[in-house]
Amino acid sequence: MLIMSNKEETLLLNDTELDRLADIASKTVDAAGEIILKHYLARGNVYNVSNANVLSWTSVAAEAEKAMISLILNNLPSHTVYGKQTGWNNCSGPTIPEFVWVLDPVNGVTDGLLPTFGTSIAVVHNGKSVIGCINNPVAQIKTIGRRGKTTRNGVVVRTRACEHLEQAYTDINDPDYNEDAKYAYNRLAYKVGETFFNGNCIAYSELAAGMLQVIVDSAVEPYGLLRLVPIVEGAGGIITDWQGNQLSWQPSPASSVPRDGFKVVASADLTTHQQIIFYSRFGLSPFSSLVFLIMK
Repeated sequence: MLIMSNKEETLLLNDTELDRLADIASKTVDAAGEIILKHYLARGNVYNVSNANVLSWTSVAAEAEKAMISLILNNLPSHTVYGKQTGWNNCSGPTIPEFVWVLDPVNGVTDGLLPTFGTSIAVVHNGKSVIGCINNPVAQIKTIGRRGKTTRNGVVVRTRACEHLEQAYTDINDPDYNEDAKYAYNRLAYKVGETFFNGNCIAYSELAAGMLQVIVDSAVEPYGLLRLVPIVEGAGGIITDWQGNQLSWQPSPASSVPRDGFKVVASADLTTHQQIIFYSRFGLSPFSSLVFLIMK
């Protein structure tokens, strides 16, 4: 089976430069977290279970994103920012900027009644994601990944492998999410250990810290994808598409977005990753345009 690495890193950024970017990313999610937490604690005004309050939650995300953009550009005025709420900031023309910060102030908004959402950042340098940051402002758990290292609240973490696939704690999409999610569930549910549903970005933080062994996502948005690779690989894990191929998306105003998003598999170790792809035959899904590859 073909497993392609995502680890082709630009050589232009040394550890000191990466640490500085990670520090600014950390401060940026903290700024967003203060705003989000304030509204979460006053959830009677924001989290009522009614369609009328969807816009109020959107306004919280927009407020948080505005604070994030301000902090980034105050520290790094030459950088470009792409926000889920506001689109492109400090960007001119269709070319790919050298540095792009990709922001998702609230991932998992459908779970807004529960503290299972997160704020995320990816820092992309010359088209490659070099920093990933996921912060749960309610639980106060912050995960930052970069080349060779992933930390959780400042402590270095590593993935935890399992000896057998049936021992793997696995997060997948609810089978009702879409047809690919149903396919993945039917292939995996009885092959792995404990199964969890819809962990959103927080699940990747848990995999990096050794709490999960497998994540299968059937529709990851591009700005969501970019934060995941540094976090998983920095902790020693493997992350690819459903075929085992490298995941990549270059953010620029001219970039196209896959209609159905990206199909992602993340695993704690290579052996588990190969088993998930091979035995589940993801590439043979009738709902996927991917072709299943095996090593000869």
